Amino acid sequence: MSQPRLEPIIVQSDRAGAPQRFLWGGRAYRIDGIDRIWRHPHGRGRGLRIYQIRSRHRRFLLQFDQRLNQWSLVRAPWRTRLGLAIERLAARMIP
Repeated sequence: MSQPRLEPIIVQSDRAGAPQRFLWGGRAYRIDGIDRIWRHPHGRGRGLRIYQIRSRHRRFLLQFDQRLNQWSLVRAPWRTRLGLAIERLAARMIP
């Protein structure tokens, strides 16, 4: 099975370190809830946390690499990706 393509994102956290919002594709997404957190304490994934979150009635998977102190987007709804792709295409077509 192939590794998912990770996209770097910026995550803003609260005082306790829980993610509150993230920036992706030029947009800010407020995190309405965290449904699940997976931790990888062993092997290749050591130090990784995967967050299944809800934002705008959609589910996303975010990954936090503790060793690199870096957030990435693992999975986003296809409708959200399609909308961003259409916006980018329209921005290129309009002079």
